[in-house]
Amino acid sequence: MTLIRRHPFLTAAFTLAVVLTLFFAGLFVTRALYWADPAHREQAVEPWMTLRYIGRSWRLDPRGISAEAGLDQVPGNPLTLDEIARQRGVPVAEVIAGIEAAILRLRAQDARQDAAGP
Repeated sequence: MTLIRRHPFLTAAFTLAVVLTLFFAGLFVTRALYWADPAHREQAVEPWMTLRYIGRSWRLDPRGISAEAGLDQVPGNPLTLDEIARQRGVPVAEVIAGIEAAILRLRAQDARQDAAGP
């Protein structure tokens, strides 16, 4: 108790640092466990997904998926595929088909690069 009275700002800063560390450690663990689950890898593309989610699920760069599918999405703009389809005035099935085709092309490129070696 005397430490708090002697150094209130240092004690508060230390407490804040501990709380933030625990928060971010918990966030890291929950995300690591989520993506470690095989059920979340290579999921079928659905309207609720964002390009970032699809990229993580398929282990591809979301910007690469966007470019390959011709979506021209701004990085950091987390729109769902349904929202992207509404903005473009097309059915969401068309956007999903473009994403799926982009995934196949990017996977084929990765396979060719792996086969070519370093």
